[in-house]
Amino acid sequence: MSRVEQAVSCFESGFNCSQAVLSTYAEDFELDQGAALKLAAGFGGGMGRKARTCGGVTGALTDAS
Repeated sequence: MSRVEQAVSCFESGFNCSQAVLSTYAEDFELDQGAALKLAAGFGGGMGRKARTCGGVTGALTDAS
């Protein structure tokens, strides 16, 4: 299954878009899938759940260093 298919499958299973994308790439960041789902949970629905600014993009811009 491709990563796109994995993310779509996760999203269709009820997870938000940010969770679907991060959990698909979790291994690349040395995260287990459960941790990735928890970390991305707050980014679903965009900033303030207004569906304007993508939560995945917002999360990607966060400087973790």
